[in-house]
Amino acid sequence: MKTSLFVLPGLALAGPHVVPLSRKTVHSPPRSRVLEQLGNGSSIPAGGAVWPTAIYWSLVQVGTPPQDFPVAIDSGSGDLDIAGKGCEGCVVTKPNNAYDPEVSSTSKKASPSTFSNTYQTCDLKDPTAPCTISGSQWTDKVSLAGLGPVDVKFGSIQKQDSNFDQFKEIDGVMGFTAGGTSNVFSQLVKAGLAENVWAMCMYEGTTSNGTLTIGGVDERLSEGPVQYVPDAGLFFHSVKVSELKLGNVSVPVGKTAILDTGTNILLLPAKVFQAAQTSMCSDTSLSHCQTLWQNTCVELSDAEVDAYPPLTMELDGVSLEMTSRDYLLIGSPLASSAGQYCLGIRDGGSAGGSGFLIGDTTMRNYYLVFDLAQKRIGWGKVSKDNCGSLDGSAAVVV
Repeated sequence: MKTSLFVLPGLALAGPHVVPLSRKTVHSPPRSRVLEQLGNGSSIPAGGAVWPTAIYWSLVQVGTPPQDFPVAIDSGSGDLDIAGKGCEGCVVTKPNNAYDPEVSSTSKKASPSTFSNTYQTCDLKDPTAPCTISGSQWTDKVSLAGLGPVDVKFGSIQKQDSNFDQFKEIDGVMGFTAGGTSNVFSQLVKAGLAENVWAMCMYEGTTSNGTLTIGGVDERLSEGPVQYVPDAGLFFHSVKVSELKLGNVSVPVGKTAILDTGTNILLLPAKVFQAAQTSMCSDTSLSHCQTLWQNTCVELSDAEVDAYPPLTMELDGVSLEMTSRDYLLIGSPLASSAGQYCLGIRDGGSAGGSGFLIGDTTMRNYYLVFDLAQKRIGWGKVSKDNCGSLDGSAAVVV
């Protein structure tokens, strides 16, 4: 790969830049628009999974000279927050890093000078419990996927709660919703460096655990066409769900669900959760059904797992499908042994206001497109051959 630490002005936008979310970490690409002439820009291996990180993450570059910082890809928030030097409670193991404004020639104190952000779905044992990060605010140069740099206001984390489970693995978050000058992607779009579309898929392959697409749609990551529904959200990207099907049994919903890549499981509103439990467990042939819905993990044979019905959420002409192996999960922190299955469906309480959040266990079956320009959400069946196996060759613009 060519290396060039400068930006060439005046070049037309090329295709989307793709960022593999892989099991290994390498240094970030150079900050150069020259790469656009070579194809899709750059591919940045990172990491992530439903367990134990409970997030999917990639790398951003902050400061001058630029340094890599791992960040959770979060469609449910809008800010960039990274670990700061001297942070209380932050992890220090690689690939984590600590931002020090004194070593960046482009750092500037931001106004207000401090921040405090509180999240939900960050405590894996209690998804509705709040978790907080706080610290100082700065403005500095930030690049993503070879695009940039742009000026972004961000939080340098100085303290984080001990029950912020994802941040025990990766100390940082990059939001794609609102955020203004704190939103890396919106600043790239504002600077004319990317189209107002981003997308991602989550599927483990030969080289990565998925791919983040910046500035367009990469047709290699979807089997067949991407189907779109309106983005029904005001403050969060959302879709209208008319009903939930458990096998052939229908549970009326009629509610809007938030799309949150920072949530690993499916959260349902209390009434829908109860109705789904009653419907599923009315089939007395399902082993340990009531126990699972009461948030207790159990041993199940392959046959017992496969006996559980598929779960489908009906949108406006699009069906989101999950098999029993998408919502019966091994590896949960709730499990007392490695072989236990836990139910990846929880009562959402007041999370996001509605208690209805579609997370990674549903999304990983799809190439999910956030078309902000046309205010719509796209769903394409994930390409299992390509999602986690891209080699960094040129993306295909559609």
